[in-house]
Amino acid sequence: MTEKPDPYPGEFTTAPQMDPEAIRARKKRNVWLGLALFGFVVLVGITTVIRLAGADLSNGAGFYYNASDSQGKKAEQPALPPGMTEDQATPPAPSPEESPE
Repeated sequence: MTEKPDPYPGEFTTAPQMDPEAIRARKKRNVWLGLALFGFVVLVGITTVIRLAGADLSNGAGFYYNASDSQGKKAEQPALPPGMTEDQATPPAPSPEESPE
């Protein structure tokens, strides 16, 4: 019987051993990376809390967009460009091919 060649040459080699200095350097990098990630999460959390504290979410107002000014009055629509009519400013109705089903 002939021996079969190793089907996976080089796959099961031993892992290289790192010296203690390289291990300490890797651990130090990982600690700093973890601290940076934690700081980013805290920053996002604080900005979210600040945005939610200042938002008026009553009466169906959106979080990112509110069409009323600070007194709660509806903002005026911007004026149309010169020469444009209301019919031209109205968006077209979707065609039957574009309508979602």
